[in-house]
Amino acid sequence: MECLYTSCRITCHRCGHTWTYMGNRLFSLQRSRRPVKVGCPRCYAKVVLDAREAR
Repeated sequence: MECLYTSCRITCHRCGHTWTYMGNRLFSLQRSRRPVKVGCPRCYAKVVLDAREAR
């Protein structure tokens, strides 16, 4: 099964930092019912990946 997404644009809710995530959690985004979270590289807050922002 191939991953549908290659990148996701994320904005941190705590510090407002915006970055493009291209990690391995994108595979979980299409098959998981639970929210997929990644750490902000600036403040290390857990940010939820949004499938609407994924490409």
